[in-house]
Amino acid sequence: MRIVFISSSEYGCPALVSLAKDPLYKPVLVISQPDRPAGRKLKLSPSPISLLAEELGLPMLKPERISEPAFVAELATYSPELLITASYGEILGKSVRNLAPLGAINLHPSLLPRHRGATPIQSALRAGDELTGITIFRLSPRMDAGPILRQDTVPILPGENYSSLHDRLAVLSADYLIDFLNDLSSGKITPQEQDDSLASYTHKIEKQDQLINWQDSAYNILCHIRSLSFSPGAYQYLDDLQIKFLAAELSPEPSSGAPGTIAQMIRNIGFTVNTGDQQVLIRQVQPAGKKIMDSWAFSLGSRISTGTKLWK
Repeated sequence: MRIVFISSSEYGCPALVSLAKDPLYKPVLVISQPDRPAGRKLKLSPSPISLLAEELGLPMLKPERISEPAFVAELATYSPELLITASYGEILGKSVRNLAPLGAINLHPSLLPRHRGATPIQSALRAGDELTGITIFRLSPRMDAGPILRQDTVPILPGENYSSLHDRLAVLSADYLIDFLNDLSSGKITPQEQDDSLASYTHKIEKQDQLINWQDSAYNILCHIRSLSFSPGAYQYLDDLQIKFLAAELSPEPSSGAPGTIAQMIRNIGFTVNTGDQQVLIRQVQPAGKKIMDSWAFSLGSRISTGTKLWK
């Protein structure tokens, strides 16, 4: 099967490795985003998929716009039978989708039609979902709305954060993809239309989405922290110092002071913060410009104490 793999982020890396190892499904071409400025010095850097494709010795193209006529013509010379996308970062136009006889599919880390859009993993954690999954669906003109070709449910583990769930779903999607391709080759796939009435939508995470509202419930704050850990991180302030809160637990203690103030200092463990209902035990933090550290070590260096406010 002549496959073109289209991806840019780390989420697609396990799938590309699995395809490259399989002689039946080794991609004839990998497409990724062009090199972009990254890091403090804004140095041009290739995407994780670009680096991996080079390591695997796979042909690679990095178009500025994948649906530009000149690039579509170049892509057609590879005679693709199937296009596979995974977190690419650009919508594929009709001219691209129609190039392959078997169409274009996407590996989406949610149980579609729930959590359509760019941040399904973060959104599932923020909503407190106990289940998520991998959906393989056919691309259509509408975002994440095409027919479902395969769907697998995955439980969200207690205490799991964005980084750990992202990596686990990426590996599972790679395994499910090979099984799917085998079924597709055998004619065992029956498309199922999505029920739009059940759809929910995610959005790109902006800076204001990271700010913790201590007046919210402890449970919602915990979900917020999990959904953004370890990157980009939910944050608040100690005076003018921005602090990312990266790991926390629910405390059985009710709040004993104003939301956002420190309630207890727990030796060798950390500290709790008052919220809108009960206390949250902070386990890991990352002050601006510093490495991740446990909250007790941070408390010793910052000299915070009961009653210290964590906002500005």
